Amino acid sequence: MLNLIEKYGHFIKAFHVSQYELEANTYRLKMQVTFIDESNLVIKEYLFKNRERKYAYHWSDKNGNLICRWDNAKHWMDIPTFPHHKHVGSDVLESTETTLEDVLISISDTVLSAPDQ
Repeated sequence: MLNLIEKYGHFIKAFHVSQYELEANTYRLKMQVTFIDESNLVIKEYLFKNRERKYAYHWSDKNGNLICRWDNAKHWMDIPTFPHHKHVGSDVLESTETTLEDVLISISDTVLSAPDQ
């Protein structure tokens, strides 16, 4: 994960890892990234013994309002990219962004194109 923070550091202001547990082939990660526009990404990612991966990437503006949340909770079976989906406003949409790097690329396009950046 730190390699991604370094790779995308040009638009990251700060980050904080609140949980990182690695045991054999499993891990649990919780962290928050603050971008140069003061928006925040809360990252939760888990890899279980059976190799199942669960994730949620919650991006909010500087006031805490949801911009987008990507996750793979298995409750939107009608989405073509099931279980991967994203929440934008009240809409649930298909999502091809399934990794932290995918999400950082998507966010960088928005943050770096902001008028005051």
